[in-house]
Amino acid sequence: MDVHTHCYPDMNINEEMIRLSRMLGIEQLWVSYHPYAMSGFKPSSEEVWRVNEFVYGLSRRFKEVRGFVHVNPLNQDAVKMTEFFIRERGFIGVKLYRAVRVSKRIVDPVIEVAVENNIPILVHTAHRLYPTSRPNESEPDDIRSLALRFPRAKIIMAHITGGGDWEYAISRIRDLPNVYVDIGGSVTDYGSVEEAVKVLSDDRVLFATDTLISAAVARIMNAEISEESRVKILRLNAMRLLGEQA
Repeated sequence: MDVHTHCYPDMNINEEMIRLSRMLGIEQLWVSYHPYAMSGFKPSSEEVWRVNEFVYGLSRRFKEVRGFVHVNPLNQDAVKMTEFFIRERGFIGVKLYRAVRVSKRIVDPVIEVAVENNIPILVHTAHRLYPTSRPNESEPDDIRSLALRFPRAKIIMAHITGGGDWEYAISRIRDLPNVYVDIGGSVTDYGSVEEAVKVLSDDRVLFATDTLISAAVARIMNAEISEESRVKILRLNAMRLLGEQA
């Protein structure tokens, strides 16, 4: 089960993703619209509604696709949108990108909806090791703040191998049982999966691609972990996270 991937406006790309996923036996894709295919990191309400409806259309066409509602918490209708796509469109999670850090209280009403509906919240996260002009990008300490405010929230700290210091990221959420990590992303450093399992246990690590399918598959299949842990990461942990919605 791929807990973090994206779709694009180009259906050829989406169809190829489905083809590869079926070939590899990936039975569920937790999909949100790719933010780089949007107009910016603080998209308007109209744009966010449109891209979420696009994801819904994919979920109707491909049985593997499970929708994550992309939310810009700065928009006035963020709560209404979140509720609609969960209750009326059957989406199974919330995706927060780079509109605002999740340590800011403005995200709280959206988080409350997710908690009320018992669904996971996937947060784009990175701890960069180089100068960057990403003031609204959540870091592991922002995730920590969110998890402490909402101990019942099911939080996925996205792509620990998506760029930055993954060892630091893992260490900052060690003692927060409601925070999971996904292993998607482009970084192929040796030992990332092993360190996550060692520090967090194999119950809090989730398979994901972030659209980079070959890197993610190689990362999990070559990780020096037990087969029991591999099965948990590939499938069982995601099923437990979803509960009745799996």
